[in-house]
Amino acid sequence: MTEQLLLFVCTLTFVLWQAQAQTQTQAQTAYNCTAPPNFNNFDINSCCRAPELDMGDVPQKCHKYVSQLKSANSKYPSHTHLCYPDCIYRETGALLNGKVRMERVKQYLEQHIHQRDQDMVAHIVRSFVTCLGNIKGHMKSSNIEAYKVLPHGCSPFAGMLYSCVNAETFLNCPASKWKNERPCNQAKEFATQCNPLPHVPLPSS
Repeated sequence: MTEQLLLFVCTLTFVLWQAQAQTQTQAQTAYNCTAPPNFNNFDINSCCRAPELDMGDVPQKCHKYVSQLKSANSKYPSHTHLCYPDCIYRETGALLNGKVRMERVKQYLEQHIHQRDQDMVAHIVRSFVTCLGNIKGHMKSSNIEAYKVLPHGCSPFAGMLYSCVNAETFLNCPASKWKNERPCNQAKEFATQCNPLPHVPLPSS
C-alpha cells in the first residue's frame, strides 16, 4: 500500500509539474524580434526608477568635449554615443588606459548616488561585471586584444559597456524600483527574448 501511495504521489507531482511548465510557457508571449511592440509614446525609461546620481560638472565637461568633435553629419554625429560614455568613464576614473577599474566604479557609485538609492549600487555593479565579462569573452573568442580607436580618439568599448550596463540594469531592476505596468512588463519580455547579452552589436575587429 505504501509503495502504491508513493507511486501515486510521484505521478501526481510529475503531472502537476508538467501542467505548470506548460502554463508558464503559454503565458510567455513569443515576440517577433523584427517588429517591436507599439508602446504608443509610453516612456520606457520611466519603468525602472533611476537612482539620483550627482556627477557634478562631469556631464557638462563631456558634452563640451563631444560637441567640439568633427563629424560628417553635425545634426546626428555618429561618434556621440561612443565618445560621450568614453569621456564619462575617463572623467570619473572608471576607465584608465583603456581598462575598467571595477573598484573605482563601485567607489564612485557609493560616493555619488543619493543615500536613499544606495541599494541600487550592488545592482549596477553586478551589471558592470556581467557586461564586462560578456564583452571580454567575445573579444577573446574573436582574438581581439583591443577595439580600434575611432579617428576622434575614443574607443567603442566604453559605448558598448555603457549601453549594456543600462540594458542589464533595466532587465534586472529591483521590484522596489520597477513600475509594474503592462508596457513596462512587455518591454522587459521583448528585450529578454530579442536583445540578449551584451544587448548591443559588437564589432568583429
